Amino acid sequence: MIGTAVRDSGLGNGSSVHATVSDRTERRERRRRVDLPTRYRLVFAGPVGAGKTTAVRVLSDVLPVDTDVPISAASAEYGDGDKTTTTVGLDYGVWKPTAEISVALVGVPGQDRFASARQRSTSPNTRVLLWLRADRGGLVDDAASWLPRFAGDHDRLVIAVSHCADGTLDAVRRSLAELLDVHGLPATRVVAADARDRESVIRAASAALDLPEEES
Repeated sequence: MIGTAVRDSGLGNGSSVHATVSDRTERRERRRRVDLPTRYRLVFAGPVGAGKTTAVRVLSDVLPVDTDVPISAASAEYGDGDKTTTTVGLDYGVWKPTAEISVALVGVPGQDRFASARQRSTSPNTRVLLWLRADRGGLVDDAASWLPRFAGDHDRLVIAVSHCADGTLDAVRRSLAELLDVHGLPATRVVAADARDRESVIRAASAALDLPEEES
């Protein structure tokens, strides 16, 4: 009876009401597809000395905030005699690959004693760059230690390998093949990156964010 009254009153009919609701739903879906995401969060993780803080500094479009403090035994403990500081909290920066997209850069500490400052990704718009060093004998052990910490987030993770000599990326990928298979990561998610070179970091970040390189 109510449906009949509406049709007879000339105020509308069932099909027009349905079309209005459908149009609104379609507009909402279209806005989501076109407008989102415009904000990302990119986590820089990995062992001490892999290049996380340097990469955040190089990539950030604003003056980054870092939590580096002096260390006392760089050569023996961290495998890099030139390293004199280590991160004890979170590093922050911001990168804008396009006018529409903003990426919050978050560097987390590599030492286990500062593990409370680490953060896992919590949303589809949070991605992870796991930094490892190819010139360390413990590359595979480092990967085995860090990859489980991002369980459930591996579809949003890319491994950036620093200090990777020309022509050795394939060898690095082969050495990590078993771990990659365990965690469901294709070898193409392992990329060579120089944390000191902005263009190199951009390529790694774009891979983690699924951004086309020409837009970065």
